[in-house]
Amino acid sequence: MGLFAMSSSVIDILQLEYQRFSAKEKEIADYIMRNRLSINNINIKDLAAHTNASTSTITRFCKKAGCNTFVEFKIRLNREVQKPRNDADFFVKTQNLYNDIINATAEMLDTAKIEEVVELIKVSRKIYIYGLGSSGLSALEFKYRLTRMNIIADAITDSHMMIMSASLLGKDDLVIGLSNSGLTTEVSQAMKGAKQRGATIIGVTNFDHTPLSEASDICLFTPDIGRSGDGNFINSQLAIIYILDILSLLLLEDEKLLQARQQTLQALYSAE
Repeated sequence: MGLFAMSSSVIDILQLEYQRFSAKEKEIADYIMRNRLSINNINIKDLAAHTNASTSTITRFCKKAGCNTFVEFKIRLNREVQKPRNDADFFVKTQNLYNDIINATAEMLDTAKIEEVVELIKVSRKIYIYGLGSSGLSALEFKYRLTRMNIIADAITDSHMMIMSASLLGKDDLVIGLSNSGLTTEVSQAMKGAKQRGATIIGVTNFDHTPLSEASDICLFTPDIGRSGDGNFINSQLAIIYILDILSLLLLEDEKLLQARQQTLQALYSAE
């Protein structure tokens, strides 16, 4: 997918390529992300000792992250990580977490792909949005937005319904699959079924090289909330909603879609 051309961020590469790493390389990546604020203070032998890896494994890992040497890797990582902040105030801490995730999402955006998805939404016969759990809530939110623009859309949040709907799709239909991990079996299987029927498949996910990304014709990548460094942060849908917001705003640049939305708003206000 031309990842390195899309983003030169070491953190982005570690996230997107994570599923292609060996078990040991995943262990190294996990250690680096947990200790990214202090990784600049250790040498390659220290990192090898901390992760029970050889220095040659560390070097191969760095090359997979787009760096020729561990020193280059440390320099690039150090440029990206934020310095420690005083997050004792939970209100400020939450604000900082939201800002971090939104900024990371903006940096990962591929504008050409976003514009292509917008055009596909406009011309498709019907749009299905697949998602389970929290992603199902995001799917419902996007369905409501599209419906208010007079776009025929449905959100499928039940695994059996996904399989059934996928079996009825055709080449003029569009499926948007939402899954942070990209490993949600029910979503990826339904997407594969829809693709076999000729539908166009859009994935919104954190990781490349997963069943979901492999099933997608176009994949929009979002940052993993684990990058926030706070294991208690629970809003797994923030980055996905950010993507859906951008798609919604771009769709409303179309005069007909904007007019339809205004009509639905007027109808709602009149009913009160």
